[in-house]
Amino acid sequence: MNDKEIETYLWDNIIPNFLMLVDKPIYSVIFNRHHEFVICTDFSARSIGFTTWQDLKGVSIQNHNNDELIHKVFDIYTAEFAKYIHEYADQVCKLQDQVFATGKVISFIDLLPYGGKFATFLINYIPIFHPSGEVIAIQSFAIESRFFSHQKFLLQLVDFDEISFDNKKINLTQREQEIMFLLANGISQEQMAQILNIQRSTIANIIAKQLCVKFGLAGSNSKNLAKIALRCDFHQVIPRSLYRPFIIILNQDLT
Repeated sequence: MNDKEIETYLWDNIIPNFLMLVDKPIYSVIFNRHHEFVICTDFSARSIGFTTWQDLKGVSIQNHNNDELIHKVFDIYTAEFAKYIHEYADQVCKLQDQVFATGKVISFIDLLPYGGKFATFLINYIPIFHPSGEVIAIQSFAIESRFFSHQKFLLQLVDFDEISFDNKKINLTQREQEIMFLLANGISQEQMAQILNIQRSTIANIIAKQLCVKFGLAGSNSKNLAKIALRCDFHQVIPRSLYRPFIIILNQDLT
C-alpha cells in the first residue's frame, strides 16, 4: 500500500475510534511508517511540552533537526547531549521498524532525564494491521514506571551489619561510578549492559575484579556490593555520564 492509501484507511477506520481517547488521561500515540505522529492523546502531547495532538501531527521522531521538540522533551541540549538524543531517536525508530517488519508487539522501558531525575515509562508498541495483513501503523501505550524507585524497599531489606568498609579512601572510575549507581537502584547486569551499551561479561568483570577488590569483598559479590552502594548513597546522584535518554528492551528475543 502507498502512503495515501494507508492515510485514507487510517482516517476512515482507525482514527475515528482513537478520537474517543484524545481527551482521556492516557498516554497513547499512533505512528506511521515514517515515524511520524499521526495522532496522539492530548495527555501525551502535554507530557512533552505541547498542548494538543494537532501540535504534533506530522512531527517525525527521525528528524534530528527539530529543535523545538528536543528542547521541550529534554532540559539540556549541548553538542555532547545532542549525540545521545540522536542515538536515542535512532533506537526508537529501529524498534518501530521491527514492529512494521515482524508484526510483533515490542515492549521497552523509556528513561528520559529531566530536572536532575529520570522520568520512566513502560511502553508497548502494538502493530495496526490492514485487512490485507500489512502493518500500516503502530499504536503505543505508555504508563509511568517506578524504575528508579526501589531504594526505600531495598533499604528495608539490607542488613548493613553484614558488611564493613572504609569508603573515604576509595576512588572510582567513571564506569565504576555508573555501575554503583545502577546497583544501588536494583538494576540487573543484563539491564546495565543495555544502559551502558557494553557486554554483560564486561560488567561482571568490573564487579569481580575492580569493585569487589576496592571494597574488600571476596570473589564476585554483587549482592553485598549493592548493599554498599545503597549505604554510600550512590542512588542519590545520577552520574553525569548517565544523564541521557535510555531504552531498555524487555522482549527476550531482542535483548
